[in-house]
Amino acid sequence: MANLSANGATFMKGHEGLNLKFYADPKGFPTVGYGHLITKSKTYTANTTLTQAQADALSKSLGLSYTSPITQSQANTFFTNDTASAVSSVNKVALPAGMSLSQNQFDALVSLTFNAGSGVLSTDDVVALLAYKLIYPSFQGPRSTQELDNCSKLVSKAFSYDRSLQRRRNEEAELFCKGSGYTHKYPVYTL
Repeated sequence: MANLSANGATFMKGHEGLNLKFYADPKGFPTVGYGHLITKSKTYTANTTLTQAQADALSKSLGLSYTSPITQSQANTFFTNDTASAVSSVNKVALPAGMSLSQNQFDALVSLTFNAGSGVLSTDDVVALLAYKLIYPSFQGPRSTQELDNCSKLVSKAFSYDRSLQRRRNEEAELFCKGSGYTHKYPVYTL
């Protein structure tokens, strides 16, 4: 079982951002910390910070053991608990026989899964990427120019999820390719 690296956690936290006060995420769901979803049952005006009265009412209605603002320690605990689900999902993905993900590949997939949900791992493009043995650092043998190009294309397609997060998806794809022998030369959504 692989674990999220410290570099992977820093990468994800950088993209999630830290907010100790309750806020409404891009879909209007109440969130706190590093993207910790409080509940999907209430929606607010997207991309706004909840007022203290809204935060207190939400805490009370859900019987939360915390209120807004939270502490840095609570944000870190939520992040650790929330990423555990994404880590578990990536660890459950069936890889071709004899193949294993590099730490960078694992971290990039955890970031994608944390943000998009575990269902992203079963999309056609991610399945096609993970089925291609040449993307793995454990692949033995040289790769032709065409095969290196195929790796780049598969990565671009697999990380093309949610156009509103194009910068993050490109950075995840770059992380996935880091140290692999091929590059992320096709930005997401260009193929």
